[in-house]
Amino acid sequence: MTNITDFTPWPKIPRFNREFVITEKIDGTNAQVAIRKLAAHEDSSRFMNAHGYNVVAKEDGLYVLRAGSRKRWIAPNRQKLDGTEALDNFGFAAWVADNASALTNLGEGTHYGEWYGRSIQHGYGMTDRKLALFNTTRWGPAGQGLPEGSPPELTVVPELARVRGHLLNETIRDCMRLLRTVGSAAETGAKAEGVVIYSVESRTAYKALLENDHLPKAVAA
Repeated sequence: MTNITDFTPWPKIPRFNREFVITEKIDGTNAQVAIRKLAAHEDSSRFMNAHGYNVVAKEDGLYVLRAGSRKRWIAPNRQKLDGTEALDNFGFAAWVADNASALTNLGEGTHYGEWYGRSIQHGYGMTDRKLALFNTTRWGPAGQGLPEGSPPELTVVPELARVRGHLLNETIRDCMRLLRTVGSAAETGAKAEGVVIYSVESRTAYKALLENDHLPKAVAA
């Protein structure tokens, strides 16, 4: 139904000839770690007694961490309260709980990444699992890098190129050709899945797959 009461403006259109970041698409499961520093007056006990929260004491105060998948908050299965639904997602919440103190060094905010490895999707032939953060501008070689003392399982998705819009299609083809020829840049010797193209101007991401890119995910699987 058309809304004739509340005015809806046309959104501002981003410029195409701005920077795009092309990274390797990791074949895993989407994950996030939310981190917040508690104010001095806040009662930390409500988080300590709540399922799925991790409270960490640092020199500058108390921090609360929470793990999430793409669609929901998750918690370690070892603390499972209800047998009707698995609370964790391939052990990611348990990993966050085990590494909560080190992960607070990422700072406040929500940190998104891909949890991948053993038994997740094609697994890359790995016996362990890793969290690859998406924000290469902040955590990659051109940024500040990962904080000192980060868990060994914490990494960053490989950045393949940075390019302006007028060179985007050609660069995507080059990156795809590289991954098809030499395999994954994240896990040497493993098969690569594709690329993610992130528009810095519009803060939107797109993906291109090496195989079955024209098919919906449910059909391709």
